[in-house]
Amino acid sequence: MNRWFKRLGYAILIVFWLFIMAFPTFAFFLATRGELQFRDDPRSHMRFFMVQEEASSGIGIEWVRDARGAENCSQTSIRYFLWEGDGRNQNTNFCQCYDPISDAPLPIEESRCTP
Repeated sequence: MNRWFKRLGYAILIVFWLFIMAFPTFAFFLATRGELQFRDDPRSHMRFFMVQEEASSGIGIEWVRDARGAENCSQTSIRYFLWEGDGRNQNTNFCQCYDPISDAPLPIEESRCTP
């Protein structure tokens, strides 16, 4: 049993080290492209983007995923990690629902992610 904990510890250490080693590559691509998006689906993706405004600088993360309990809806969360300026009050969550027939976005007033 002790041997398995030791192997698990080594595996966790290797995965952690790979994340540390991959960070400079991630930062380089983010700085040169301005944004990185994982998955091309507009209803389900994660996007990292640079914030380069006059009063604030940093990184933003947009995460779009299917809403629980609501059919044809997606939940979007946007978080800002700023090293210049204040982004805490700008973090937001919202719901976007789509027409089941035409797949067109419905107005925000008609979008509810809670059943």
